[in-house]
Amino acid sequence: MSKVKFGLRGFEYGVLDNKNLVTGETKKIPGIKSAKLDITNELNTITADDGPYVVLSSGITGTTLEVSWLDLGSDARKDFYGITVENGVEKYSKKMTPNDIACLFRTTGDDGKGIWVGLLKGKFSLPGMDLETKDGSPDPKNDTVSGSFVARGDEEEGLVLIVGREDSPQFQESKFREMVFPKS
Repeated sequence: MSKVKFGLRGFEYGVLDNKNLVTGETKKIPGIKSAKLDITNELNTITADDGPYVVLSSGITGTTLEVSWLDLGSDARKDFYGITVENGVEKYSKKMTPNDIACLFRTTGDDGKGIWVGLLKGKFSLPGMDLETKDGSPDPKNDTVSGSFVARGDEEEGLVLIVGREDSPQFQESKFREMVFPKS
């Protein structure tokens, strides 16, 4: 069992259809630099008998993923945002609607075993550009996007994210991938 996690690699995504199934093949985006996952779980302490009595949870109320790559290419932008690319030109309509995306990435525990993170249904915001003139050695800037994720499945028991750990003897990467990227 790991005590520490480090590293980041293997960002992969699939486009979801209106039945929450992955259409086409999944794709990898190389050059990932960082990923920050924020999960909101609101807790409310109820007082009674002149003190704290019970803590109520509203479940997961928000999940965001901020991801940075050295370059988010045209192919991923087509899939994420539904834009068109003609003759090497990306076209962004003011009426564009981002596609629903399922994604996964992995980090590694100090025991060398992978820790897989899967987010099941979300949309990513458009990245801006942070550019500077080259002064001496190259200092590349990242493309950063923020995704908001919701539950996939029924309203009562839908899953927002899953985490798989290779240090568990029961973990099977193929089953994990099927959960993140369902085909049928």
